[in-house]
Amino acid sequence: MARRAFTLIELLVVVAITAVLISILLPALTNARETGRQSVCMSNLRSVMLGVHLYLQESSDWLPAAEPPLREFPDPLHWFMNTALMRQLTIDIPLDPNGLPTGPPKADSILICPSHFEPDCWRDGTRLEFGLSYGVNGTWGLGGRPDHLEYRRIMEFARTSDVLAFTDACGVEEAPGIVLYKGCPQENFDFRHRARASVAWLDGHVSPVVQGDIPFGMKHRYEVFWSAKRPSAGP
Repeated sequence: MARRAFTLIELLVVVAITAVLISILLPALTNARETGRQSVCMSNLRSVMLGVHLYLQESSDWLPAAEPPLREFPDPLHWFMNTALMRQLTIDIPLDPNGLPTGPPKADSILICPSHFEPDCWRDGTRLEFGLSYGVNGTWGLGGRPDHLEYRRIMEFARTSDVLAFTDACGVEEAPGIVLYKGCPQENFDFRHRARASVAWLDGHVSPVVQGDIPFGMKHRYEVFWSAKRPSAGP
């Protein structure tokens, strides 16, 4: 007996069922893929913090600079151009013809989050010679602002488990690789993991945060999250 072919109605039903299944499975696959990227990102940040703590052992617990005092760029005082710190992260920083660091490589670096699709660009689209997906708490070490112009030691921070160290960031030319409670560094936060940012805390643990978890604003700068150093009262 000859086999009966599909009718047009039956074919349309199969196509419709297939489309429904794809629409159900696709978001799940997308979420699974992003969960994997977020896991890699958090692993990157744990490795960064391990490198920072190794750096501290060699520097008598002095934290590296976050950025130069006057935000000169590029400059070895930017944390991501600090060759001593990058050595602890097993990252080789190439130099330009003038001997200045050009920044971490664009690929195969723990400073690149897999969910950050243009790590070699500022937010305005300007192309860079390096790749960077993370920002450091700008109140670390030598900052570029009037209330924290001196290096700091990790022992100055009372609760390191509550102090922001590194986070997912995008980048603006005015404050590359820096996040802070106010101004353009505030805009560097990047909540790219389903409206969450991966955060490494000063004690080394890593967790996701949402935008509402971050105490933005000048009035919060002395809270433990930022731990800005209060200026001395003078004589």
